[in-house]
Amino acid sequence: MAYSVREERQSLANSLREDLGEAERMIVQLRRDTVEQFLQLLDRIEDRFAQLESSGLDLRPEYTRWGSLQSKLRREAGRIVRVIDVAGGLDQLRQANPPAEGLWWRLDAVVAEARRRLVRRLSITFGTIVVVLAVVWALLTFVFPPDPNTVVASEAISTLQQLAFEGRWEEALAVIEDAMSQLTQPDAELLIWEGVIRGKLGQHERAREALAEAKSLVPAGKLVAYWWSLGSVQLSVGDLEEARNAGFEAIGLDDSDPQGYFLLASVAEMKGDTVCAVDLFEETFQLAADSNPQLAVIARVRMGNLLQRPANLALLGDDETDNGNDEGGDNSDQTGNADSGLPETCGGL
Repeated sequence: MAYSVREERQSLANSLREDLGEAERMIVQLRRDTVEQFLQLLDRIEDRFAQLESSGLDLRPEYTRWGSLQSKLRREAGRIVRVIDVAGGLDQLRQANPPAEGLWWRLDAVVAEARRRLVRRLSITFGTIVVVLAVVWALLTFVFPPDPNTVVASEAISTLQQLAFEGRWEEALAVIEDAMSQLTQPDAELLIWEGVIRGKLGQHERAREALAEAKSLVPAGKLVAYWWSLGSVQLSVGDLEEARNAGFEAIGLDDSDPQGYFLLASVAEMKGDTVCAVDLFEETFQLAADSNPQLAVIARVRMGNLLQRPANLALLGDDETDNGNDEGGDNSDQTGNADSGLPETCGGL
């Protein structure tokens, strides 16, 4: 009889290990047709542990695997919930599988709480930025008044951004010429605007001259700033391919500078390549976190806005499935993109 009990416990332990292995494999690539089976499997694992709790067997390795699996569930809750939403949503699955009390049946609450924490952090960060900007404004206005050339160029560029949005190229060129007549020394950013606007007007030779002069004003070791400034202006006027090329020039010169990735992320967003844009905004955040906190916050907000759009939730939720179905068809794009230093999701950029 004792032998029979030990044999039964050992059989349960073996079944537990098999279920853990199956769950570890399934979580890597969940699909809407397997996600309910996955959640039921987690219930079965929990039951196995309860049955073996007083067995006397050494289950420390299994408990470690179970803890790691639950940690992965929390970390990747957003991805898993997106797959579940495509399968009908957690509310429907909970009703079909009572009592549905495990963590895995409440991942929508985990995601909601994570989003609330993110909003709180961003609110605090934005509040801090507003205070800092107010202090900087006061210092620049009353203690360290700005250079007159900088004021003229800044006001002109602000006007140019609106005119470019409206496609009023002749008026934009008139603003540039008026501003330049007031400057006592050339301004690189204003020259970049001149080059791009003259290109829009078909004045290609004078456009090249303006861009060459702008480039000559930038120190040799700071040329990456020239490229992402040029790309940002090109993006403002709707020249996506030119902005893309400028972004690649920037990261080609310095692949640790976050501005180049931010520019390419903006290009991807305007092209509608949401997955690539999200990955590039995340790359920007990682690179800028220490060196450029303001850019890091902007990148995280832009990424959050993309992820919050209802039209993108299902797209990102099916991302792994789509990648799996397309395996072999996109290898050449992914390889080329990996060589460029961009995420593999940016093969179509």
